Amino acid sequence: MKHIIFILAFFVGTISGIGQSLDQYKYIIIPEKFEFSKEENQYQLNALTKFLFEKYGFKTLMKSEEKPKDLQENYCLGLSANLKENSGLFVTKLVVQLEDCRGDIVYKTKEGTSRIKDFKEAHHEALRDAFSDIEEMNYQYNDAVISEAGLSENDNQSQVVEKSEVVQAKPKVAPTQTAEEVKETTTAPPEVVVETPMLNNSSAGKLNFLKGGAAYFLKKSDSGYAFYQENSEEPFAVLAKSGGEDSFIYKSLTRQGVAYFDAEGNLVVEYLDQENKSVKLVYKAN
Repeated sequence: MKHIIFILAFFVGTISGIGQSLDQYKYIIIPEKFEFSKEENQYQLNALTKFLFEKYGFKTLMKSEEKPKDLQENYCLGLSANLKENSGLFVTKLVVQLEDCRGDIVYKTKEGTSRIKDFKEAHHEALRDAFSDIEEMNYQYNDAVISEAGLSENDNQSQVVEKSEVVQAKPKVAPTQTAEEVKETTTAPPEVVVETPMLNNSSAGKLNFLKGGAAYFLKKSDSGYAFYQENSEEPFAVLAKSGGEDSFIYKSLTRQGVAYFDAEGNLVVEYLDQENKSVKLVYKAN
């Protein structure tokens, strides 16, 4: 009996060891396509994964993006994110896994589940459910806990790998995506002007939209879009490329979420309200 208890205790300890603190890691690297996906950013999962990690305090970047200097010099500052799917006929199941520079799994969430029939909504709900573990972690980067010995061991190898990725990284242009049926919330808080937009508004390209009797337009740049209301000199939000070919990170001073264009050219914005309920807004192409 004592042997059985010892084995069980060892097994539980091993599993819980995977859920160690992530405070020593500075970046989360997200692929453009997960292993189970048929296409890049399918169901906007990759963009949503990036958004959720940023929501809970992590610095993120897509795998094809140019890496910051400190990450180029020390690839072990980052963790590679991956999703594992174990869905059945009626249940969508997702687990978030994080691998270090050695390829070891250092963290994995609980299995997030959803019974929604719509594939996209089901995957979003399951992913948010899995991320509840990461939310409870209260992550805060702390470089003081990094093990210098562990990092120097992989320093040369990680730099070679990272430089290879930087050379191969190429910017992508975002096309339109397949049509999605979008339900619009009747009430929403007013938009707030972004004081320091991160997009260059001097580039050519303007897209016009209508919503609730008001006119809006996007100004395009290499980084994405700046979002304006008609007769306003300052954008109230920005749409930054998330690394995928059809999605953007949507940011204003009051909201953060994802955005994409449907088959009719309408702009669809999705975010969580103050009660953590999903909100979808549709700006009709004009």
